[in-house]
Amino acid sequence: MVPGQENGHRREARNRVGVLRYGLRFAAALGLALSLGPVSASAEDTPEAGTSGGTLSVATWGGAYEQSQEIAYFEPFAKETGTSIATQIYDGSLAKIKALIGGDSSPVDVVDLSSSALGALCNDGLLETIEASSLGAAPSGESAEQDFFTGGLSSCGVASVAWSTAIAFDRQAFTKAQPTQIADLLDLKRFPGKRALPNGPRYTLELALLADGVDPANVYTELATPEGVDRAFKALDKIKNDTYWWDSAQEPISWLLEKKAAMAAGYSGRIFRAAVGDSKRFGVIWDGQVYDLDLWAIPKGAKNKDGAKRFIVFASDPARLAAQAELIAYGPMRKSALQLVGKHPVINVEMKDFLPTSPDNFKKALKFDDAWWSTHGEELTKRFQDWRGPGDGKPHEPEPKPEESKAPTATAEP
Repeated sequence: MVPGQENGHRREARNRVGVLRYGLRFAAALGLALSLGPVSASAEDTPEAGTSGGTLSVATWGGAYEQSQEIAYFEPFAKETGTSIATQIYDGSLAKIKALIGGDSSPVDVVDLSSSALGALCNDGLLETIEASSLGAAPSGESAEQDFFTGGLSSCGVASVAWSTAIAFDRQAFTKAQPTQIADLLDLKRFPGKRALPNGPRYTLELALLADGVDPANVYTELATPEGVDRAFKALDKIKNDTYWWDSAQEPISWLLEKKAAMAAGYSGRIFRAAVGDSKRFGVIWDGQVYDLDLWAIPKGAKNKDGAKRFIVFASDPARLAAQAELIAYGPMRKSALQLVGKHPVINVEMKDFLPTSPDNFKKALKFDDAWWSTHGEELTKRFQDWRGPGDGKPHEPEPKPEESKAPTATAEP
């Protein structure tokens, strides 16, 4: 982990706490009502439940993200199968989930994992194999293998959502032309103003190469060479003196709101909240976004493996994925699901505009490679820190000038 910069996926997971909650506050202001409280997904509460019965334990991230899962997956699955869903909330860290499921017997049957955690657990032999052929076809008949985006299916997991780091900008900062592509991040002549970027090499170097014209498919190959690293830092040199460096997810959005920055790399969930709050002011550059995934998986030691497999098949149905995407701004990983996504049920916003995997947003997207950073992170972190130099890189209010002391007025002695 970069000193002073926490793991991006864990940080974005915590951001999920506010995304759906924001919609509720917005709805209350408009006098709308929608109950999104905790759902008791038990057979007793679902008279039309099926006959499977039993209990399924699911480990997930919590907050608004888990709320959206309750509505889109857990409650409908309980009604259809008669299965009680018991959720266990964890912080998304590999150490926590490995301690939870690493023994011969696992207390959970299904886990929601980041792609990096999935890769590590799969390599350690702690996850069941999931056959892609067991998943349902798209409404038009394409198989799951054809319908999922590249990377959405692995031998040990099935992707549910994509979240991303994209560029948000303040429309009011640019009166002549609006930025539309990742290259505009580096163009201070046409788009003057402060930038805000992550305070570390992860995401920052990828964005630099994308902005400098490197195709997403070649970013990590380029970055693995000394020449590619030099190219990334040379690109950043163009905006170094006009860039603030953020460590917490709220900083770039706050700096935009406070007009301290004109363009900022931020997480898609946070950007959604800002853009919905003031769509006339804030825009999003999806070109060159860097995305990552959450995936469903089954621990080797799960007690209810059959129920876990049934749940993943159910939760991977395009209609279920679309139902979650209407509640929270993370993109479904099946193409057919995107066609089913409508408006947010509370704030009446077209959610497709804010989903990382929507066709218009996904044209030039890069899949973040945590495994690559595990190999190259230490050396590039040192290079970045040496390049950035001292100071915290944050905007600061100017020191107030001390009032000039007034010279005593000469008066004539009596």
